[in-house]
Amino acid sequence: MDVLFGGGQKADQRDREIGRFGDHIGQSLVVAGAVAAMVMALFEARYFWIANVIYLAFVLSAVLGSTAKIFAYRRGFHPW
Repeated sequence: MDVLFGGGQKADQRDREIGRFGDHIGQSLVVAGAVAAMVMALFEARYFWIANVIYLAFVLSAVLGSTAKIFAYRRGFHPW
């Protein structure tokens, strides 16, 4: 599936790799948040704090993933 940009341009291989890279970076934070929430549940923390940790993980994941994509576009992307 090709993604169209603002000018009607199709995404090339580099765009797909940068998107995948940003998603992997962002999703690692979701995993860390889930582990933190599980540890909090094991220590019987209040539900309010567990839910806030999960919500914070999703928000930070989106911010970090988008930031990683922007840096990859601005400073160049070199796949490993």
